[in-house]
Amino acid sequence: MGMEQRTNFYIDKSKCINCGKCINTCSGMVLELGADGYPYMKEFERFGWRGCWRCQHCLAVCPTSAISIFGKKAKDSLPLPPAEMGMYMEELITSRRSCRRFLDKNVDKKILKRILSAMAAAPTGGNAQGVEYTVIDDKDRVKEIRHEAYSVMDEKAKRHIYTHSFSDFYYSKMKESEKTVRKGDLLFCSAPHLFIAHEKCVGKWAEDSKVNCNIATAYFELLCNAYGLGTTIMSYSAEVLNELAPKAREMLNIPREHYTGLIVGFGYPEIIYARGVQKDRSSKTHLYSESKKKE
Repeated sequence: MGMEQRTNFYIDKSKCINCGKCINTCSGMVLELGADGYPYMKEFERFGWRGCWRCQHCLAVCPTSAISIFGKKAKDSLPLPPAEMGMYMEELITSRRSCRRFLDKNVDKKILKRILSAMAAAPTGGNAQGVEYTVIDDKDRVKEIRHEAYSVMDEKAKRHIYTHSFSDFYYSKMKESEKTVRKGDLLFCSAPHLFIAHEKCVGKWAEDSKVNCNIATAYFELLCNAYGLGTTIMSYSAEVLNELAPKAREMLNIPREHYTGLIVGFGYPEIIYARGVQKDRSSKTHLYSESKKKE
């Protein structure tokens, strides 16, 4: 089977204006101009670094909607956001806060479906797309996982047994926070839902897999905030499930060889913030042009 058959790469020559943009954005460098002046797909060994990256850049860049690939047509793609979207992203990033008090309520399934649909576009190294998303979208199931993990965690804490990053001091501070900010739950902060980006983490690409998961976590967290949901990114909770409470981790149905370094707790926030904060990281931001002035 030829490459164009395997990818369903198709050029509508009645629309193609021979601009070459698809060739110049092809990550796998498998597109070329044919003798007839229209792009075609070269033979390649396999998907990935030795061929097509399945990135759909050719579909996205074509100004006349002449390209379809993998059965995807330009007319079914979302349009680009307006140029002023930068202002809204700025407001979103500067106003989002970690939420540690949630309503005991399931998130609307329609909202969650839209968020997870958008997550299909989260970037991965080499466009490998190996990251999987596990979502505990039922608050009662989260409570079951919490009960199993919390009881083990608390019992071991009484014997001064903690995860690798914790100690008596840190655990006591977290227990104290249950009286106010964490609403009686130092483990999951009372979040009704959990999101875990995970990927098989072995071999020479193991570190890439971790980065892919962390990028997906950041994308999911921002999407939730864009829809008015509260979020908290939890590393300690992941440690507890990975190091102290194996039965609770099994309740996630995630393979043991998959990286699970971060968990996002999310849901409707109990407390709504009135404004953003005023942080300044100028002393930790290094512009090359500014450094040259100091020389």
